[in-house]
Amino acid sequence: MAKWIISLKNIFKLIPKSWIMDANVFTKVELIVEISFETFGQVQYKDENGRPWIKEFSGSKWVKELYFRELGEVSFSVFVNNQYLKEGRHLKLIKKINNEIIDQAEFQLSGDKLFEGWFKLG
Repeated sequence: MAKWIISLKNIFKLIPKSWIMDANVFTKVELIVEISFETFGQVQYKDENGRPWIKEFSGSKWVKELYFRELGEVSFSVFVNNQYLKEGRHLKLIKKINNEIIDQAEFQLSGDKLFEGWFKLG
């Protein structure tokens, strides 16, 4: 019986080069919400396949990583609850592409509404 020796180099020879090249074309997009106090709310965005999502969050920070093959328009919105009517608080929306901040917006919360409404970036 003959012994078969398969090296990693031989395995890569079996894989078409176009597949190997396609594996590295993803663009990493991070959607970040930072709030100056603990609260809860909702974030609306579209994923890599264009499907719309609304996710609930609680705390002072929310982060979502998405990986796009073809980068198009990436935007997201945040709905914030200000149940204790805290004044002088702020909300920051950040969009990073490949670990570089591309877009950022900061909003001041009014403090006179329980639900501050939708804040949009992009």
